Amino acid sequence: MRPTRRGGGLATAAKGARHREKYSPPLRSRRRPRTLTDREIRRRALDWALPLLVASLSQSFPLPSLRQTVDLLLRAAARGISVTRARVQCRRGVSDRTARHHLEHLERRKVQRALTLTLRRQIQPYLPRHPVDVAIDLHDRPYYGGPIDRRRPQYVKTKEERGTHRAYRYATLSVLLPDFRFIASVRYVDHNGGMLGVVQAALYDFEQAGGEVRRVLLDRGFYTFQVLSWLKAKGLTAIVPLRLGSRQRKKWERGNKAYVTEHALRDPKGEAAPLPLTIHVVVRYQRGRKWGKHGCQYLIFAVLGDVPLAGTDTIYRRRFGIETSYRMIGQALARTSSRRPALRLLHMGVAALLHNEWVILKLLWTSEGRQGPKGFVVVEELLRFEDLLNHLARAIGYRLGETREVVRRRRLPHRLRALQEGPP
Repeated sequence: MRPTRRGGGLATAAKGARHREKYSPPLRSRRRPRTLTDREIRRRALDWALPLLVASLSQSFPLPSLRQTVDLLLRAAARGISVTRARVQCRRGVSDRTARHHLEHLERRKVQRALTLTLRRQIQPYLPRHPVDVAIDLHDRPYYGGPIDRRRPQYVKTKEERGTHRAYRYATLSVLLPDFRFIASVRYVDHNGGMLGVVQAALYDFEQAGGEVRRVLLDRGFYTFQVLSWLKAKGLTAIVPLRLGSRQRKKWERGNKAYVTEHALRDPKGEAAPLPLTIHVVVRYQRGRKWGKHGCQYLIFAVLGDVPLAGTDTIYRRRFGIETSYRMIGQALARTSSRRPALRLLHMGVAALLHNEWVILKLLWTSEGRQGPKGFVVVEELLRFEDLLNHLARAIGYRLGETREVVRRRRLPHRLRALQEGPP
């Protein structure tokens, strides 16, 4: 006799018994599958945005008002608008004047320290244990105003872009993983020189987060004697494109096969001995697919460490993905006309944290198991970055309300009253 879960069997069941009494119900879990909702996205964003704002202020304020100010900051970032306009679109919450009063007490050093610690705490659980490739780059945001202090401007001079040659400059370090990229460091740069300090600070932030560097991929702007000599002294593997003139290009752009050569980089100050470098000249044949060009294309890199010649351009190509991260940061960057670097750094940090949160949510909610070396695949269509921003703005709209009408605060002007248009 085969017993059932109810303690009896089919033979012991009474005549005319119901089906439920004869057979045991199937095993069903009472826990409902969790879903990623807009409220959950807001809660996760608030968990790191609120401590970031509290640690960045030079004065303490009531926690409820700071929480509503953070909601306005997140809504402004999700919609790409200013904090003032974000408050106008809400029916409840602190006033625009109160939010601006809170943000006026930001200190740049405290914002920088709080942002560094928040990024470290956010990505630390998701960094792999093995060494990874990192990319360091300078990100410029155009600026159209004047300096706060003419002796030491808060912006840098750049090439003319979008009608201006001034920009706020930020140094970022991105972790290059096979399917996604984390932003591990964001630092404000207030000078044109000092590339060595930028590299040292970025690598220090990554090491403090628990990461280990395999290769450092740099832009051609970091091709300086100080940077390369420091990287070589540390024993790091690095790939940097060369800044060449027409005379050097004629010297190295020859033949139709890739080759390795040597070059001695001199100290511009003349204090140190020339730095020996290994130069990889990669030759690719252009077949008219890009800009209609044909013939050999020469890619010249300065290489530190053990990098194969055949894979130099393939390894460096992985760095191009950080341009997509910059585009996404621009989508989540709140607008402001303030000249204060502290507020602009806070907006830049919120955008970078939103980008990292999007990468984390994709790994947790849109990944599926697959056979292969990675063991999973990420379904990009389930959660786009625009969807994340829309969910975040909608959740804050539930919290603070959304205005659906325009209320005129004062009486209609006399000249418009004569036209008999608008409300009385």
